[in-house]
Amino acid sequence: MNQPISFTWNQQSAEAALKAGSSAGISETGAYEGIITSAVYEFGKDGSQSQALVLSLDADGQKANFLRINFLGRDGSQTFGMGLIAAIMWAAQVKNATAQQRNGQNGPEWFLPELEGKRVGLFLQKLLTTKQDGSDSYKFEVRHVFQPGTRLTYKEFTEKTQAEAIATLERTMKDKDERRPHDSSRGGWGANSGQNNGGWGNQSHDPNSVPDSRLQQAARQHAQQQAAPEFDDDIPF
Repeated sequence: MNQPISFTWNQQSAEAALKAGSSAGISETGAYEGIITSAVYEFGKDGSQSQALVLSLDADGQKANFLRINFLGRDGSQTFGMGLIAAIMWAAQVKNATAQQRNGQNGPEWFLPELEGKRVGLFLQKLLTTKQDGSDSYKFEVRHVFQPGTRLTYKEFTEKTQAEAIATLERTMKDKDERRPHDSSRGGWGANSGQNNGGWGNQSHDPNSVPDSRLQQAARQHAQQQAAPEFDDDIPF
């Protein structure tokens, strides 16, 4: 028979209370400890030899999906992401991770079963982006890896130094803005560009100018008639 549990107000319950009713998705740049719920490969297209590992993280109820780590470039050469994956293996205490295939939501996919279900620490940076329809969006990128609990990076662990790198990133790293600027200067056909050029047959008007007298207007009209040649349509009659 199940026994009811009792509740105590402490630091852990206070943190849980802060999360109550909040969004389930990670939304800010910062350090997160959590479980890797998915580790799926992504391959380049159109002749590209690039490869990436796409992670999903559950940080005690706060989730981040599509954490893409590119570890092979278009030409097949290793990138900075290879070091991130090695650091993740260390933090998750995984010595060997072998790709296997399974049926995913969108068909067959390659994944790393040894990483899924493991707890790691990831420092995520929020990137502000623009969708194809022009609306704002955001995604996250993995900037550093640390050991859950100790918050030590692999370098700090091997050099036996204090855990300072992640705390430094928390103080200094901000969101990265990669949004396209909203272009309101091109209004399409008939849009007003802010300059009054009058269009066809119109004269620009200076609001500070003094209007001509009737005598000046008549003199200018007479001069224009004298200067303009008679229209000849070149038709012989």
